[in-house]
Amino acid sequence: MANLTVKLIDPLKDAGVSHWLERCRETTIFHSASWARLMVDSYGYHPLYFMLYDSGTCRGCLPVMEVDSVFTGKRGVCLSFADYCGAIVEGVDDFALLLQAVLDYGRSRRWRYAEFRGEARLVNERASEVYAHHLIELSPDEELMLSRLRKSTARSIHKAVKEGVTVAIGTSLQETLEYYRLHCLTRRRQGLPPQPRRFFVNLHHHLIGRGLGFTAIARQGDATVAGVVCLHFGMNAIYKYGASDIEQQQLRANNLLFWELIKKCGRDGFRFLSLGRTDPKNEGLLNFKNGWGGNMSDLNYYRYDFTSGSFVAGEVTNLEPYRQLLRKLPVPLLRALGTLAYRHLG
Repeated sequence: MANLTVKLIDPLKDAGVSHWLERCRETTIFHSASWARLMVDSYGYHPLYFMLYDSGTCRGCLPVMEVDSVFTGKRGVCLSFADYCGAIVEGVDDFALLLQAVLDYGRSRRWRYAEFRGEARLVNERASEVYAHHLIELSPDEELMLSRLRKSTARSIHKAVKEGVTVAIGTSLQETLEYYRLHCLTRRRQGLPPQPRRFFVNLHHHLIGRGLGFTAIARQGDATVAGVVCLHFGMNAIYKYGASDIEQQQLRANNLLFWELIKKCGRDGFRFLSLGRTDPKNEGLLNFKNGWGGNMSDLNYYRYDFTSGSFVAGEVTNLEPYRQLLRKLPVPLLRALGTLAYRHLG
């Protein structure tokens, strides 16, 4: 008979957690202690990894970040600023033990809610938000991956090459900050404040600079026209951030950029490349991601409300008036807003 216990572990103080996660096929960068360190150093969150042990041997993990904000309240998130971060367990019974431990802890800490991002074992509960998720199966065989692309996507790659677009892949802080400059301009166009500069400095320090990711920058001549940040851990990679110069979109630089990203991840031996979450209302981005030969599925978020004691639907807020205002603000002011706001949003 199994002797199962749940322990609350700080992954920044227990290296055994990282070693166990590295051996699990399902782990992503968001499960890693490096992502936890990024959240702690950038936003001051508190990492809580609920670990399941069988007679002293680890067999499950449900990572959570505690966010404590005077503006948005105290809550647990699995996991802050992650696209998805499901529990790593052997079955539904193990998950139930970890879930109950999270909810018990949340009650004791007076959380407003607990949020679970992309948790497949909550499929019978009411989702608070639903996104689209694209997952590409990788291979070192570039011809095989090329054959999976939509024909229009392949034509756009060739057009970018013909236009003289080149892609440089790197891991330096300078390249990360070069991406960040374009990221700020893209966020302004989207009507959103960019993350603080220090977040990207920390991203490089804890992840990219330690072999857990890279940047890819597309240029035409001396001009930077597009860029992406890819992160990886274990056998899985994810396209995490992307930015581009809207005035140069006719170059199709994003297509060449993604193709080089996919090829590198295949060469490096990763099993899957996630293209992250997509708002189902963003038809243009959905159409772009549909062209890369991956599988699209629903990505559900679930929110357990401690007041009602149940999973609840998300609140619908019309953000467009705010986005219209933010699009008019200069980048330095948007960066200042991001520095103030992101700590309270995770």
